[in-house]
Amino acid sequence: MPGRNAPIAGAFLFVICYTDRLYAIIIFNVVERRLSVNYKFIVKEKEDHTRLNIFLRQSGVSAAQIKKLKFQPDGILVNGEKKNADYYVKAGDRVEINTTDESMDSTVIVQTGPLDIVYQDDCCMVVNKPYDMPCHPSFNHPTDTIANYFMGYWQERGQVKICRVINRLDRNTSGLVMIALDAHSAEKLKGTVEKNYTAIAKGRFEKSHGVIDRPIAREQESIITRCVREDGQRAVTEYWVKKAGDNFTLCDIRMHTGRTHQIRVHFSYIGHPLEGDDLYGGSMENINRHALHCSGLTFVSPATGETVTVASPLPQDMALLATKIQSDDTIL
Repeated sequence: MPGRNAPIAGAFLFVICYTDRLYAIIIFNVVERRLSVNYKFIVKEKEDHTRLNIFLRQSGVSAAQIKKLKFQPDGILVNGEKKNADYYVKAGDRVEINTTDESMDSTVIVQTGPLDIVYQDDCCMVVNKPYDMPCHPSFNHPTDTIANYFMGYWQERGQVKICRVINRLDRNTSGLVMIALDAHSAEKLKGTVEKNYTAIAKGRFEKSHGVIDRPIAREQESIITRCVREDGQRAVTEYWVKKAGDNFTLCDIRMHTGRTHQIRVHFSYIGHPLEGDDLYGGSMENINRHALHCSGLTFVSPATGETVTVASPLPQDMALLATKIQSDDTIL
């Protein structure tokens, strides 16, 4: 069933076809600013005689969503009839969930602006974010964010969508940002996206490859700064040195956890703060923001079930700084 738009009284109707197993009907009530979503799943042969709650969890519906839906009259239906969570589904059953998203934020200013889309399907979008652009509006920065431009992009196409960022980047981190196009896709993608970064750090690393496994916590008496502290949350950062010089080192990085400022804190902790990161001991002499770029995302698309890899080259400021690494240095 192809996607289509059709106007109805006081609302827009948008049908998304994910796969032969799942499609969704989304209705946005313009007057009440409420987003209603109906998801339909078809039970496969291999899923025959599976408990309903387990089937839904395997389909990407969170435990919190299931708990909420259980108390709604038509929250969870099997072949049009309400069923308890301990019901066993059969191959060919049509399982429906009906959700209402009350989180439409009328305070987000809708703007038409630059949105560098590098990948898009029926479930998600990946954009290339420049540095000095926040992902979400704030009190001091209510406009010119990814969320503002995202909502403007969809408004131009006669649709209303919530900006559900899967991998939020700091304002001055550039690179790839994934946005789920609906709540179900957000649940499916959460915690499953492989995130790869490129950074330029101070000095020469002793090893060409390393894993930093140190807990991170909020710095006492600070709402912004983080630090390595034993009572913090576990944080794991893996790095590979690509080019080393006495002054700078170019690294590829993979985050195995997703703590705030994780790469910046870990690199500062091992004595190699990022260039331009004055918050964690880096020098602003060669670049006016921390030299960190989200260069790759790998994920399984909820729309197709296929593995997708999206890449982004270094932006101009980091590429220029990388050329300052001496040409006779070893490329590892």
